[in-house]
Amino acid sequence: MKFVLEELVLWLKNGKIRRLEFKNNKINVITGDSGTGKSAIINIIDYCFFASKANISEEKINENVSWYGLKFKINNKSFTIARGALTEKGKVSDLYYYSPIGVVPEEISDTIEEKQLKEIIENEFSIDSNVIIPYGGKKLKAGSKISLRYFWLFNTQSENTICNSEVFFDKQNDEKYNEALHRVFDLATGIDTVKNIIIKEKINALEKDLNRLEKRKAALKKEENIFHSNIKELIRKAKEYDLIKDVTKNIEEDVFYLKELVKTIKDADFSSDYKEFDKLQKQKFEVKRKIRNFTRFRSEYEKYTKIQKDNLDSLQPLNFIKEKYGSLIINRDLIDLMEMFENELGLIKKEIKNKSPFNINIDEQLKNLQKELSLIEDALDRFPNIKSDFQNHIHKFVFIGEIKSKLEMFEKKFTDIFNEEEFDNKARELAELQDKLEKEIINRDLVYKLLEELIQNYLDDSGDALGTYKGYKSVFDYKNKVLKLKKPGAVNTAVVGSSSNHMFLHLCFMLGLHELIISQEVPFVPSFIILDQPSRPYYGEDAGSKKNKKNWSQIPQDDKTKITIAFKILNDFIDKINSDYKTDFQIIVLEHIPPSIWEDEKLNNVILVDEEFKHGNALIPDSYIN
Repeated sequence: MKFVLEELVLWLKNGKIRRLEFKNNKINVITGDSGTGKSAIINIIDYCFFASKANISEEKINENVSWYGLKFKINNKSFTIARGALTEKGKVSDLYYYSPIGVVPEEISDTIEEKQLKEIIENEFSIDSNVIIPYGGKKLKAGSKISLRYFWLFNTQSENTICNSEVFFDKQNDEKYNEALHRVFDLATGIDTVKNIIIKEKINALEKDLNRLEKRKAALKKEENIFHSNIKELIRKAKEYDLIKDVTKNIEEDVFYLKELVKTIKDADFSSDYKEFDKLQKQKFEVKRKIRNFTRFRSEYEKYTKIQKDNLDSLQPLNFIKEKYGSLIINRDLIDLMEMFENELGLIKKEIKNKSPFNINIDEQLKNLQKELSLIEDALDRFPNIKSDFQNHIHKFVFIGEIKSKLEMFEKKFTDIFNEEEFDNKARELAELQDKLEKEIINRDLVYKLLEELIQNYLDDSGDALGTYKGYKSVFDYKNKVLKLKKPGAVNTAVVGSSSNHMFLHLCFMLGLHELIISQEVPFVPSFIILDQPSRPYYGEDAGSKKNKKNWSQIPQDDKTKITIAFKILNDFIDKINSDYKTDFQIIVLEHIPPSIWEDEKLNNVILVDEEFKHGNALIPDSYIN
């Protein structure tokens, strides 16, 4: 995708505007002393493109800036976007300015919401609702829209990444961006396409539907087997009860007769005879219930009278004592006790004597109820016997109802619940999509081989800077998204040492990767790269520190030669993209090196942006704030 950064614009709080201009098809070098704000440029560009957090220094930069902005072109269309400065606590701003024609105003204010602006820019990046995460992770959900920010992983090499031996992309310490890299890599390199993603999504949905339908079909098949077992038992019983024909050709004919049986059951079956029969059955039940109750009462009454009699017998010795020894008892307490027992005895005799003879009435009642029960049973016997062991008409109708419900359940399940035509249509659509995908899909291994070949060209051009590893072959580790080297003829990859070699690996990898992206005509990745201090290995491990940074005069000639080789490779890359692919490319390099590096070699594609950042000139010059 053609992308050209034309200007970085800072609106200062004092009303002044700081502008840095960049050229297309050039290596735009911003060079100078440490602490002048060069490295902040990569963070400002990231911030303007919707970063949720920012690493922009408060001192000297954010404390003097009210708005950060970019003027750029996408496919020859001009745009300007700007974002409000960070708060004092470092919180990102939600204020945005937008011009669809690239206007950079003198006075700026917010004109658009972030969501709306993001949709506009993503549309220019060819990112729509179809550009989705192919598979999920801890931070990213499968099927969610891909952010344009994920593709910017292919455009920057920060100072902490460019010499790293294990990481080749920025922000890999952020779990979300680490997941994003592995999920957008195939799209970014043309291995996969939006068309294929849509096909894969449809295939995935169809496979889930078919899997669900197959499980349902299997479950119904199991139920069908159970049904056939049940229906065979119903057929057997129906034949025993003489409800259907005994001799038939097959089970289908038996089921037919069962259906006919259900159809022929009409209200006539519930005749007045049946109603009379049912009435007698209820009377019979009621009489039996009364007989049980009377019998239980008589039994309880007999127990009661026995207890009373036992109590009476226990007091009989009192009469004997009174008759034989009454004249001898002279103790007043004993006499009172004897009189009390005598009174109790009298009361019990009176109670037993006056008690009604319930047992006689109960026997009479039981006799009458038994007689009534006999008459009811005689009446029931006059009804014709029902076939086999049916106890009554109710059981017959319950049995036929069971037949009806099971037949209806079976027919409903296998017609309404499972649609064979739907299953066949989905299976046919899946086969067509799989065939279409097979024709569209690009062989991933061939793309990796091409990437390794493109990287190898830049490694060969860097041979004099690689020392021991000159002539080694590139090996792309797709799983970890890193570049490795292998000695020709060796089986295993080499363990590469020195930060200088790591820098060249990063440089060759990024150039080969972008050449692949351009050759594949991928619309999502902008055609530009920002490199932050590729000369860092030669200025010391802490190149950003004034205290530890070497002076240019202190750098050995061999290291200066390596820096020159790096810039010559960048210069030749621009020529190759312009001539071989007839398209544009832009590189921005943040550096410490003097312009003599490219001027002495007459590298015509390398230019100095503004003036060197030294003697008061910086991202925000002293003259702008003093």
